[in-house]
Amino acid sequence: MKLLGWKPPQRPQWIKAYMKMPGNIRVQLLLLTILATSSVTSTGLLIFSRVNNTSEENILPVVESLEVGNAELRVRVTGKSTTEVLKNLNPMLKDWANQYSKEKSFRSTELKEE
Repeated sequence: MKLLGWKPPQRPQWIKAYMKMPGNIRVQLLLLTILATSSVTSTGLLIFSRVNNTSEENILPVVESLEVGNAELRVRVTGKSTTEVLKNLNPMLKDWANQYSKEKSFRSTELKEE
């Protein structure tokens, strides 16, 4: 059918073949297409979400372990911000070492006197 030189668009060959199929086969084909599309889409979304989550940040926590001290007194710090903790502990360690050496010298003088 032509109207003033205009020709309606023709259906592709696969649509013509689809329309010739019996109704029950068309329904089954439609259901199979929906099932395949939804399963592929959900699997793709699951894979994308897992890859997206693991690439943003590391799952395992960062754990540092440092040990400082001298022959008599040693301290081990384990955790996320060990450097900051040890910086705060450093003055206290010096005081503890001084007290320990004073007590040690005091005990040794007590033993000499006895």
